[in-house]
Amino acid sequence: MNVLELKLGMVCQTKKGVGVVSWIDAQDRAVYLSDLDNKDQHIAVSFDDLQDEPQLHQKADIYY
Repeated sequence: MNVLELKLGMVCQTKKGVGVVSWIDAQDRAVYLSDLDNKDQHIAVSFDDLQDEPQLHQKADIYY
């Protein structure tokens, strides 16, 4: 995944699971993701651990 495409609020997939981008720490090359169900739980992952998943959907399926 291209780091320049990261935006707050977007859903990302990592080896640790799926989460919503809460903040981006460019200095430490880390992204902090909040859990989809519990916004109080965060996981920190490095930029290298992000997996590019273009078909990743939100909790509810969106039909288009």
